Amino acid sequence: MNKVQFSEIESYLDEKGLNVNEAFEMLADENEFIYVSNGFIKGLTTNENEEKEWHHFFKKENDGCFVAGKMMFK
Repeated sequence: MNKVQFSEIESYLDEKGLNVNEAFEMLADENEFIYVSNGFIKGLTTNENEEKEWHHFFKKENDGCFVAGKMMFK
């Protein structure tokens, strides 16, 4: 799991055609950090995504636990 400041990935999300505001709400915690897999970062920063490939993120809850989610890049 990688801890990344959301602002570091905004331009990549935009390049993938994703709504940055919706992604922020889905991914970021109260400190604007996101928690993502290595595959999420690779899929976001490259054009090596396979059709219908999901990339995993983890949302940190107030109690410190993480809830897994997934996102598809086009």
